[in-house]
Amino acid sequence: MTAVRKVVDSNTLTELFELPPDFKGKKIEVILFPVEESKEDKKIVPLTAVQIDEWSKVPEIQSLVGALKGTVLNQDISIDDIRNMRIAEKYGI
Repeated sequence: MTAVRKVVDSNTLTELFELPPDFKGKKIEVILFPVEESKEDKKIVPLTAVQIDEWSKVPEIQSLVGALKGTVLNQDISIDDIRNMRIAEKYGI
């Protein structure tokens, strides 16, 4: 990727950027990279409640249930207990 580096007086950039007070009146290094934006990056697809509910039932998501912080696990459960529960669920033991 092509880049440009240049040391400039910070006062020349005050019209373009709001600089921190520590930068004012000093030489600063500027590094520029091209930004490549695709139309796909800008497209955000909203999810419906039905889609979220369906995806929450996918096996990969279900295998995480019970091992996440803030779930309804007993306070005295150990990591070994969680591991055993996940293995039992995965292999139908």
